[in-house]
Amino acid sequence: MTAMPGIPPDYFRRLYEAERRHWWPVGMRRIAASLLAGRLRGSLLDAGCGTGGFLAWAAGRGRFDRLCGSDLSPEAVELARQAIPEADIRVAPLHALPFEDSAFDLALLADVLQHVHEDEVEHGLRELRRVLRPGGMLLVRTNGGRRGRRARADWRLYDPVSLTEELRRGGFRVERLTHANALLSLLEREPRPPTESTCGIPVPVGAARNAFGSALLSAEARWLRRPDRRLPFGHTLFALARPEAS
Repeated sequence: MTAMPGIPPDYFRRLYEAERRHWWPVGMRRIAASLLAGRLRGSLLDAGCGTGGFLAWAAGRGRFDRLCGSDLSPEAVELARQAIPEADIRVAPLHALPFEDSAFDLALLADVLQHVHEDEVEHGLRELRRVLRPGGMLLVRTNGGRRGRRARADWRLYDPVSLTEELRRGGFRVERLTHANALLSLLEREPRPPTESTCGIPVPVGAARNAFGSALLSAEARWLRRPDRRLPFGHTLFALARPEAS
């Protein structure tokens, strides 16, 4: 299969490897698990699932009776299907999810929202609201900074205010919001729009650096286990949100 425009030809193979081994996606899943304590069961939709790293992790926990995913890329979906054959994974955009109303207890939107074209953001969030059951939960992970900014129509940097407002327009009420990747954000510049040469996939690192990064994010995950805690800054934003009543 050919690569999508603007990304390297081996993008999804590199993403597949990084999602399963690199400290950053592994640490992000640990933070997600802390935020979702008690909710990792039932039916799960990973919208924009990429090559299926989160779905594979969820399948290994054995608490879900239905695992589904969607992604724009046929190549990513093919890799995800090979990795998690028990999951129902389909090629689809966020604004046209091929799943029934009120189908899921939990939906994940990880590193997707900032890339959705601004004309489709509200529609996409309302699609997630449609497929969530009453009382269901949406976990959003996106890039974050101290101030939100728009670099182009298909890339944004969120702050807590702008992310909360985006979700409100899409029919959600934010129940918890926190930054993450806090300590490393002191050493690195804020996220920038991806290019073909800087496509956003974590580059392979040695065992020592992998262990160091993993330890930092594991510490954040432990801190965030208590629902009254948050991190005040970082290059990542997490939001837990519930659908508003119609």
